[in-house]
Amino acid sequence: MPSLRFPKNPTPAQLLKMYQEGLPGADVDLADTDRLLGELPHPLFGPCAATLAGSGEGKLSMPYLSLERFDPKIFSDEKQTTGDCTSHGCRNAHAITQAVEIHIKREPESYDRSACEAIYGYRGHGGKGMSPSAASRFVNKYGMLKRAKYGAVDLRVYNASYGINWGRHGIPQAILDACAKHPVRTISLVTSVEEARDAAANGYGMHIGSNQGFSSRRDSDGFCRASGSWSHDMGVGGCDFRSGKRHGFLIINSWGKWCSGGSGDWGTLPDGTFMCDVNTFARMLRGHGCWAFSDTVGFPPRKLPDYGSLSDVLG
Repeated sequence: MPSLRFPKNPTPAQLLKMYQEGLPGADVDLADTDRLLGELPHPLFGPCAATLAGSGEGKLSMPYLSLERFDPKIFSDEKQTTGDCTSHGCRNAHAITQAVEIHIKREPESYDRSACEAIYGYRGHGGKGMSPSAASRFVNKYGMLKRAKYGAVDLRVYNASYGINWGRHGIPQAILDACAKHPVRTISLVTSVEEARDAAANGYGMHIGSNQGFSSRRDSDGFCRASGSWSHDMGVGGCDFRSGKRHGFLIINSWGKWCSGGSGDWGTLPDGTFMCDVNTFARMLRGHGCWAFSDTVGFPPRKLPDYGSLSDVLG
């Protein structure tokens, strides 16, 4: 891995430059991915979620709106400060899955923001970057850590130094015990655009690691153009597959407000997010770095909550 020194509080422009220069953020490990697939009872989303097939066709599905309802700043106020993008993408994927369930049950008081530091600490080395498979394995094996204070470990606010140090020395048992209280019961590899569309239509969050880079300017519809190469992991917060509209996926970055420009006709895009066209997303999927999360066994059908004036095409 390249030895890259991060500024103390990198700006979005500095983060972009580091990824363009080869920062191994989403260090996709295909051998580890194969091992994980052999370990899981439900390794592939398609067979596991067969009852969802076709459920997102023709729909606008934006489950990130449930998360934004409970935690409006989650996509903007935890800008990464080291090469831990995979842990941010992984955390955001689960947060969407969890928020949709809470929204459906109308239990907003049960929402607490999850932390990404323990995920990054599981990578097993002191360098930058982490495989999406390793991050997904961690939350399935150990669970999600809530933002809180655990003895001398204060994770009420994002602090990348914990994840950096735990990568070198291991995660404290007390932290793993706290993770176990919030299990992620099913993780499955998403391998097609249709699977990702149907996952979003049922409120299941995803994260995707790939080598695809993007421009920092959204067009009038909120799409960023595919541009350059980043070894990067980002969350997937929804998709638009309405007839007559540009089809694509909402991508959640972890750099704060790094891009600007237009939005979709369904609402203003949160800071740091953008739409990705279907062909680009399909190319990203071929790297086998996209994972969907469920808090139950499998991926049962779920109807997205009513998000307002476009509820007829949401879920």
